Amino acid sequence: MKLEEQYVEPATKLMSDYINGDPMLRHYFSYEPEMQSFEERLKKLAHHSVDRSMLAKIVRSYMERHPLSKAAQQNLVKFEEGAPVIVTGQQAGILTGPLYTIHKAISVIILAKQASEQLNTPVVPVFWIAGEDHDLAEISHLYREVNGRVDKLNIPYAEYGKNSASSAKLNKEKITLFLEEYFRSLPETEHSKEIQRLAFGMLGTSQSFTDFFASLLRYFFQEEGLLYIDAADKALRQYESPYFVKMIEHAAEIAKTVTATERSLVKDGYSAVIGAEEAAANLFITIKGERLLLERQEQEFVVNNGAIRYTTQQLLDIAKNNPELLSNNVVTRPLMQEMVFPVLAFVGGPGEIAYWAALKGAFELFSMELPVIMPRLNLSLVNRQTQRLLTKYDLDFSAVMSSEQLTAKKNQLMESIREQEAEALIMDLQVHIEKMYHMINQKFSSISKGLTPVVQKNLQLHMDQLSFLKNKLEDEVVLQNSIEFSHYASIENELLPNDSFQERIYGPFVYLNQYGPSLVQDLLKLSLHYDKNHKIIYF
Repeated sequence: MKLEEQYVEPATKLMSDYINGDPMLRHYFSYEPEMQSFEERLKKLAHHSVDRSMLAKIVRSYMERHPLSKAAQQNLVKFEEGAPVIVTGQQAGILTGPLYTIHKAISVIILAKQASEQLNTPVVPVFWIAGEDHDLAEISHLYREVNGRVDKLNIPYAEYGKNSASSAKLNKEKITLFLEEYFRSLPETEHSKEIQRLAFGMLGTSQSFTDFFASLLRYFFQEEGLLYIDAADKALRQYESPYFVKMIEHAAEIAKTVTATERSLVKDGYSAVIGAEEAAANLFITIKGERLLLERQEQEFVVNNGAIRYTTQQLLDIAKNNPELLSNNVVTRPLMQEMVFPVLAFVGGPGEIAYWAALKGAFELFSMELPVIMPRLNLSLVNRQTQRLLTKYDLDFSAVMSSEQLTAKKNQLMESIREQEAEALIMDLQVHIEKMYHMINQKFSSISKGLTPVVQKNLQLHMDQLSFLKNKLEDEVVLQNSIEFSHYASIENELLPNDSFQERIYGPFVYLNQYGPSLVQDLLKLSLHYDKNHKIIYF
């Protein structure tokens, strides 16, 4: 396994400006996204109101559903004794979801180690599992490559309704069939049987999407002591009760400041990714097993356009007595995370950092500040076949990732093999036919204007047939040079599947199948340092 680093321009303007220090964007955050900010942030955390003993007990109880590793036990003790945390989080995707989920966990582990050395004090990595999320469509799919194209395989999820990832009881028979189809689509390797046993074994002991997800987190990161907690854990919800009370009491102010900040972001040239509205309550409530969005109407909180209504006092009573019925949205989840944990830094991807850009004012409502917001590490895994093709065609990784170099290579190849004489004959014929039809149309329209659409339709039929001929010609030429085109397609499918970074499409099991079940542990052994460069892993 070999590590290289190159700068790759981020896909969004906001992310590019954030990591490159644009002053217009930076004022939306409390700290610079660099480790030099940690010392000041650590001082502020000395006054955090966390009940370390109680919170450690909650995390320990949740993690003890599986045997607790020695490293995790040590990190729980460090937390109880005063260690701050570096947090990341993600929905409970099937087989962990896209690779960036693994990259997030790797990021907080590495950052916690580096921060511990820099600050000369223990820092603990924490993964916040968004088990409260009910968007099961977003977590119930996997991508694989089939016959040279990237294909999406969906798990049937309609039967779960609006249950959350933690409350939906897995239909193991259907998910087993789904995973069997998925694994059949992967190439057979010396590792295939072992990783399938791993996946199906964990599925067998899991009751929910979150259980399955947490089992894999433990498998990949137990020796690193990664702590993890389900946001929907009932004991955690009880701990959060007074914080829900605060959010309900300040719901109107939260919505107002986030909406105003998004307007400011748009004025500065960025997108309003939250789409905040001043009528938002920024909370969900679970009714008869379904997670439903709360909104504000005058002095009340409503669900389903007012079909169900709560006074402020009724909702406060729920927060105090049944907090497990409440859950956060994208606005209040960061607030809750900060209220619960002494967060030194939060590690997020481009979408999350765009959300956080709108939240500074909301944090200030509660006399808090944003933690240090650190972009997660960006990694791409490059297998031997792709390495050989990059070398064969003299392709640079960062240029491929921007699509420029590969597109240029394909265009050059296409220009060199075009049957220009045949194409010219087709174009000449198109021009001649259009000219003749113009004359026909003049004659026909002089007889009756109603004949004009008939002439135009007839002309279009001829044009369509000529386009068909041209496309068939191009297809045949490409077929005769199919090996080189297929090589370019193979590179794209590996590094830029569906015109997106690899880490946003494929899950880790694609690469465990190639490399082996120790892939994640071996990635953690590399000298991965925090900077804005893309990490290229050749294996």
